[in-house]
Amino acid sequence: MKVRIVYSFLPFRLWGWIRGMTIYPFILFKFDKSKITDALFRHEMEHIYQVERVGWIKFYLGNLWQNLRHGYRNNKYEVAAYAIENTPLTAEERKIKDNS
Repeated sequence: MKVRIVYSFLPFRLWGWIRGMTIYPFILFKFDKSKITDALFRHEMEHIYQVERVGWIKFYLGNLWQNLRHGYRNNKYEVAAYAIENTPLTAEERKIKDNS
């Protein structure tokens, strides 16, 4: 499925602490395109890959369970996404980021 990017998502601008969120196949960002770092983009792309690996229902229910049981920072999906943030974007990821 094609990833769709939404920049300057108004609710995030109001809530303050959220910089980005993946609601497959959408990635919603708080800021405009020029302020999205490769690390933040890569983090959200990892969530896209996680949904594609385990499926939509298992990912979101598992993510909720992980947050309730372990908290956001110790959620296995977040731990994996933070761990891969500094991996350079692939050519395909760069194309998605630059052309959206």
